[in-house]
Amino acid sequence: MHTIFAPITSSHLGAVSVIRISGSETSKCLKVLGIKKEPVHQKVSFHKLSDPNNSELIDEVLVSFFKAPNSFTGEDVAEISIHASPFILKKISSILTNQKNVRIAEAGEFSKRAFLNGKIDLVQAEAIPDLIACETESQHKQALKQLQGKLGKIYENWRFQIISIAALLEAYIDFPDEDLPQNIIDEVENNVKLLIQEIKSHLNDQKVGQKIKDGFSLAIIGAPNVGKSSLINFLSNSEVAIVSEIAGTTRDVVETHLSINGIAVKIADTAGIRQTDDLIEKEGIKRAFKKAEESDLKIIVLDSQNPESFNEYKSLIDEKSIILLNKIDLCEKIPNWLTEMKPVTISLTKKINTSNLIKTLEKKISSLLPDKSFQENSAFITQERYRTALQNSVVFLEEFSLTKNVELAAEDLRMATRQIGKITGRVDIENILDVIFSSFCIGK
Repeated sequence: MHTIFAPITSSHLGAVSVIRISGSETSKCLKVLGIKKEPVHQKVSFHKLSDPNNSELIDEVLVSFFKAPNSFTGEDVAEISIHASPFILKKISSILTNQKNVRIAEAGEFSKRAFLNGKIDLVQAEAIPDLIACETESQHKQALKQLQGKLGKIYENWRFQIISIAALLEAYIDFPDEDLPQNIIDEVENNVKLLIQEIKSHLNDQKVGQKIKDGFSLAIIGAPNVGKSSLINFLSNSEVAIVSEIAGTTRDVVETHLSINGIAVKIADTAGIRQTDDLIEKEGIKRAFKKAEESDLKIIVLDSQNPESFNEYKSLIDEKSIILLNKIDLCEKIPNWLTEMKPVTISLTKKINTSNLIKTLEKKISSLLPDKSFQENSAFITQERYRTALQNSVVFLEEFSLTKNVELAAEDLRMATRQIGKITGRVDIENILDVIFSSFCIGK
């Protein structure tokens, strides 16, 4: 197998870049770069790199070394911290590429080798890009928990339970003339029922894990000129949307990503809802309704001078809605029927009551997550492929019955085991490995 190398730091110019080398030729790679002293496991040492062709100094560096199997990939690994010069990086890459059985790593290849060498399972591997990409506290906690193996352990425990149930049946397959004892039948059936309940409970998560990773969706809905674009600009603290007194300025969905109370949120400003003959505006309004119906949360914006205008979209108000009464500085009195709806009153132009809006929004967003104690003791589904495999596993477990031939019953259990094994990589899944790791960056 080739020894591989690649920069594992950002390509954007900084003070330092790190080159990782992994494989049996790692020590030889260090020697060809002019490092004569044998590196020591888990030690960082200072060295001068030189060109093997003319002995000219390339750079002064720090080298970290990890001896197999006690490294990220399970192979000999060296990480060279160089000055972040494109010339230095190109020079080192050229020297290493010219060595026998040494090449540049493919996307995700370090993580792939870690998986193949049993250092991590597939669930942990898929947590690596999530941890790198996380921008909020909730994303960080979830990715770290997955990287530490909490989610993978849940799936492995279920797989082991199914294997244990199957083991009770296997002993009887070679003796078809013997009936299964009633106590074995009762134990197997009860265990399968309990397992189905556990997996279904895990699946019934409202896709919280995926939403923490990708962001909860929030739609801003309202008539033209009620302040929707001003609201998204205020929340994002930037000019995301065009603000104009001309009705119908926003004709499509405008989105921005924010962190609210440590939770990733995708906020969408939508077209103003009203009766119109303009075909383009009609399409924008259609998309606004669709976005509102699909969102985890909605802010329904009303104009204090014309609150009745929301009759066009009154049907969108539900328990997932925050009713926001804007332009309160221009309002003499709030109608009683509107007061009963307990709106958040605000003036975006005068910055009146904006802190109350933020508090209300933070509270509403936080309510989309399970309580903290449940979050700390649970792990959520973060990939659609996990969900699909678990759903397929439940189908086979529900098909399982000891009223049928014992070989067929055992096959249902084997298929259920295989589906869960696909999640962590405990079965032959070569066909999906390339798909998973190709989405990683070079150097991961």
